[in-house]
Amino acid sequence: MKLEEINIEGKKIGTHEVSDQVFSLKPRKDLIQLVINWQLNNQRKKKGHTKSRGEVKGSRRKIVQQKGSGGARHGNITAPIFVGGGIAHGPRHRGQTRLTKLNKKVKNLGLISALSSKVLTKNINIFDEPKLDTFKTKSFNNFLSKLESKSALIIHHDGASEKFIKSMKNIPNTKRIKVVGTNVYDLIKFEKILFTKEAIKTLEERLTK
Repeated sequence: MKLEEINIEGKKIGTHEVSDQVFSLKPRKDLIQLVINWQLNNQRKKKGHTKSRGEVKGSRRKIVQQKGSGGARHGNITAPIFVGGGIAHGPRHRGQTRLTKLNKKVKNLGLISALSSKVLTKNINIFDEPKLDTFKTKSFNNFLSKLESKSALIIHHDGASEKFIKSMKNIPNTKRIKVVGTNVYDLIKFEKILFTKEAIKTLEERLTK
């Protein structure tokens, strides 16, 4: 299939042939959600998980009689006031799942599904890297405004011009990443996806091996 190629003025200057195996498959929402959950779970900070008095091991027998001992009233040894008992008001996971491992094949299929879904909504373009010595942030900001998009993700190759990369800094609702960092969460989060020619070629080679 072919994707539109646009220049710094936001105008279509041609098309770029891309692999049907990566950009023309039927998107699987279940895989996209699975990979996103895996990414978000790995970003969360590890939290402790304490056991309440109902979860610790121990006898449920009442340790002393209710009255007549001259001491305080107690139930069983799992109470928080005893050594080895439950913890009162400790940190809890509260049902959050911890998906720590995901097969490489599933990750790639989720990425392909995310790319294919963006193609269906016509939100992926090839961006022709400008060969200008005085390329500034204002120029790139004007370019994004012409796209009429709420947010944009720019995926560039390793050898991209330093001036081109710096021009994308400090622009609201945009993010720039190297092609090696292409991920499902960012593809879904941002409305418009812009690839440089070299970046999309590298990504295709990685996903079609």
